[in-house]
Amino acid sequence: MQVFRVSPDHDISARYLDNRRLSKQVLELYQILRVNLSLIGVLDTNTRYRHHPIVKHIYNEGRPYITDTFRLLDACDKEHQRRGGKRSPAFREDLDALKRLIEHHAGDGLWHDDPLPPHYVYGDVRIEGVAAYRAYIELLNAKWLADTIAPRCGMHIK
Repeated sequence: MQVFRVSPDHDISARYLDNRRLSKQVLELYQILRVNLSLIGVLDTNTRYRHHPIVKHIYNEGRPYITDTFRLLDACDKEHQRRGGKRSPAFREDLDALKRLIEHHAGDGLWHDDPLPPHYVYGDVRIEGVAAYRAYIELLNAKWLADTIAPRCGMHIK
């Protein structure tokens, strides 16, 4: 489970991902948000990923970054659709229901509205702060070089 952020701008991060990772990013952000909402008692769902490093980072010791994480999910979903990506009607409804749930509880003081701090986790490597963006760029570039199918994304690699 990863949250690939190459920039504080969610649209840039979404455009940077190749199609396969972009589609997967939407699903993983959806799962991360649901676990976090369950941990604060807003949703009743499986919390087996609660100990995953990125879930714990977003959970932020009980004051999760729900608003900004949802903004990232929304940016990734919009970019996925812009590229012609499809979602099942059932998952589209699940995303809409998640949005309504977050909007319903937005003023309840249950989570941070602050931006999600940059955080890189890969294997045993942990990087906090703006260096995390560069680390994700390097990780994605390495993954693309190793991919057997050429990646397609919305950014030009320099």
